[in-house]
Amino acid sequence: MRLRSLRAPLTGLLLVLTGQAASAGQITLPDPLPRAVEVDQATLEQLDPVTLSANFVDRVIHDLPVAAHLDRFRDLDATALDAALDTRERRLAFWINIYNGYTQHFLKTDPSLYLEDRSAYFGLDQVAIANDLVSLEDIEHGVLRRGATTYTLGHVRTLFLRRAFIQRFAVDTVDYRIHFALNCGARSCPPVMPYTGTAVDDQLDAVSKFYLQQESRHDADTDRVAVPRLLRWFSADFDGGSDAAKRAILQRYGVIPKGVEPALDYREYDWTMVIRHYAYYQADSGR
Repeated sequence: MRLRSLRAPLTGLLLVLTGQAASAGQITLPDPLPRAVEVDQATLEQLDPVTLSANFVDRVIHDLPVAAHLDRFRDLDATALDAALDTRERRLAFWINIYNGYTQHFLKTDPSLYLEDRSAYFGLDQVAIANDLVSLEDIEHGVLRRGATTYTLGHVRTLFLRRAFIQRFAVDTVDYRIHFALNCGARSCPPVMPYTGTAVDDQLDAVSKFYLQQESRHDADTDRVAVPRLLRWFSADFDGGSDAAKRAILQRYGVIPKGVEPALDYREYDWTMVIRHYAYYQADSGR
């Protein structure tokens, strides 16, 4: 197995992480995109689920066959999977990869339902995993957001109403950085890349800074900052959802400087389907 978030020559857009957040690496949009998680396909049966999921995303990105991955995900033993996702980091990496990998796979295979009825697409039980069938909505709002309800902006969580499978695999605490990593296929979504159990925290910091700096507009003259609509839709996930909490996040990732309190505006979300928005993570050389 070869995991590559290394020092391959990169071209294209480069964002060097600076500012208040600890330096966590770089997000690049090179063309062509290097392979990130290469694995001997003859060894898939021996891979742990997190590495399997990262290789799945890498292969979907590069339009390589993934039928064996889909079979392996479907046939995973739920108890063994639960045991393998034994840390916060491994659980986050696995489910982010599953969401992004399957979304890209479905949209590349047949985007018709997404284009006709997005709600039906996200709510369809179409992800076969551990001898169960779940929806992308289950993964995002059930597992990764711990049963958060969208109509309350995340202030009400109803995990207890979810199926036993979702309750079993739900994260213990919600990490707002998932919103800067999950890609639903829309133009306004963050870029897709494989996440690993060992680097996921650095990767999430890197992609959060990248996305927020790309999608936010701070106007010091008017004392306003326009931010992604995700911060409105999933408000409670962002450290409770107050404007002060959101401004602290914007400061952490270098969108606004310390000592300012601009009013927040929420940008419109562009739902135009874009299925090849990919990124490459390069770890800092000293890490």
